Amino acid sequence: MTMTETTMTGTPARPTFLTVLCILSFIGCGLGIFSGVTGYFTNKALVTAGSTVNEEISNAMDEAMESEEMTEAGREIANSLGEALGGITDFEAMAKNSIVSALLCVVVLAGVFLMWKLKKTGFYIYTVGQIALVAAPFLLVGGLAGGLMATLGAIFPIVFIILYALNLKHMS
Repeated sequence: MTMTETTMTGTPARPTFLTVLCILSFIGCGLGIFSGVTGYFTNKALVTAGSTVNEEISNAMDEAMESEEMTEAGREIANSLGEALGGITDFEAMAKNSIVSALLCVVVLAGVFLMWKLKKTGFYIYTVGQIALVAAPFLLVGGLAGGLMATLGAIFPIVFIILYALNLKHMS
């Protein structure tokens, strides 16, 4: 069956490439929802442990700063490192990011389902959901950790948005 043919029911045939993209996206959305829900509960459990971790990091940094062997340059590096690590242990923000990501994966899943049905509207829902997924860690977590998560999290969405855009001509 070619891409221009129709199925027995009279609906246009879905191209194989679009079918593969949708299946990969269904799997990715399922993993994203699972990861978001488990990440939420994991980070919520770490909220209480997080204060202990922050206290231990702070105490270790204070001890290192008081050491006679620490140079001025070493103190500046240690201060910068301490500030950067402060955002990484914000488990409350990470929990919020996890649940928002799970909810946005549901939005993305709805877009994929519509594209599976060859509806162009699905592409736009998918694109908005993916952009929001990339922006969420930057906005909710912030700092070095949020920026790194957003940057690394943008790679696959950009590729998939481009690949889906190539299939828009098959959607109505």
